[in-house]
Amino acid sequence: MAEAAAVLARGEIAVLPAEGLYGYHVRADLPRALERLQSIKPRAGGRGWILLLAEPRLPAAWGPPLERRAAALAAAHWPGPLTLVVPAPPGLPPELQAEDRTVAVRCPGSEFLRALLAAAGAPLVSTSANRPGEAPPARLDECALAGVALAVDGGTLSGLPSTLVQVDGSTVRVLRSGALKVEGEAP
Repeated sequence: MAEAAAVLARGEIAVLPAEGLYGYHVRADLPRALERLQSIKPRAGGRGWILLLAEPRLPAAWGPPLERRAAALAAAHWPGPLTLVVPAPPGLPPELQAEDRTVAVRCPGSEFLRALLAAAGAPLVSTSANRPGEAPPARLDECALAGVALAVDGGTLSGLPSTLVQVDGSTVRVLRSGALKVEGEAP
């Protein structure tokens, strides 16, 4: 835990186990770390990153509380494998947002990740630890590790990603099916 926190504090990339997949992780408050992540896992098509939160609420420094429907989903499923895509709060750095000015947020079910987030004192940016176009990794030996400062082996994971849900007011749209079943409009 201490080594992972130190790697992240230096702005380096760590591969860590999450709910179902291994992911690249960097501190969201360190622009140089995000640049490093972008260099090994480029984002295309206006996609944003996933922000991991230590607690099942958006920290005040990162914007206002979640809207009613998003807050209800978070209360029901966080910590856990639900990623909410919500309007980006004012002041959120543009590099953390998707092209449509949204942000994806999750409070992970992994106790290790939540403890690491608390130790880091800032949200982490997360994305699966695979090369673009390859299957997301369920085992550490399936990860692309070039450019990574630390990799933590959590054994074989489920292979299921988080369920990705966009919430806009009372409208709920499932963007990616995953480990959690959520009622909503399918893509």
